[in-house]
Amino acid sequence: MCTIAILRHVHPDYPLVLAANRDELYARPAVGPQVLSSSPRVVGGRDLERQGTWMGVTDGGLFVGLTNQRGSANLTRAPRSRGEVVIRALESGSVEGVERYLAGLDPREYNPFNLLYGDAGSLRVAYARPDSERMHQEDVPPGVHVLPNDVLDSPALPKVARARKLAEKAARKPWPEAVQTLQAMLADHQLPERGPELLPEEEGLPEIHERMRQYQALCIHTPGYGTRSSAIVALAPGRVAHYLAADVAPCQGPYRDVTPLLDEAALLGHD
Repeated sequence: MCTIAILRHVHPDYPLVLAANRDELYARPAVGPQVLSSSPRVVGGRDLERQGTWMGVTDGGLFVGLTNQRGSANLTRAPRSRGEVVIRALESGSVEGVERYLAGLDPREYNPFNLLYGDAGSLRVAYARPDSERMHQEDVPPGVHVLPNDVLDSPALPKVARARKLAEKAARKPWPEAVQTLQAMLADHQLPERGPELLPEEEGLPEIHERMRQYQALCIHTPGYGTRSSAIVALAPGRVAHYLAADVAPCQGPYRDVTPLLDEAALLGHD
């Protein structure tokens, strides 16, 4: 993922609601949510290049999602795939299991990333950086937050403030209205004003600055890179209440309900 909006303990029906867009090169093959593992039952998208995933859930109500950390380190191919981290974390089956897995993970083997993981009761974000042999972790407090290609609620990226403003409108609406509001947020194309102060760390030609500006839309469309898929997830204690997914940019097609993929008996036609 590249942007994950978080509604924690603010929605009247669900302790945790997440709305996320995945931005990627158009040429990188991927498929939408499917069963990735059977015990625990894990559902998420699949990156066909390195066989990992960017986001998923378990039938017990565990969520794990990853955003790449922006920067030049992403230009190299790391020995191990970040998508592997998401699958292994989900297969651990619980927040405690994720933390045991992360305790043995060496961030230097991966390109830098930010990992959001939790359930209806707890939510944490872990940061992996190549200059550290341990991951830094912190709790996500109640409220509306955004995890972009940077730290939680990063003030350095204009899209974070935009996403929080739009997501706050969904916080206390009934679920059907909240979904519509979150879908509109994920499909938002607004760009920040032009100016050299937009991303002061980015140096170079004007076209590079303009490309970085285009990346500040929540729903990105550039010639080779953009928003490829989208998801909205609601967690209740011990279960996934809703998992809605769009296999295209949220402005280009409808969301489908993939929650039944978590219920093996329902898929087999059992009571």
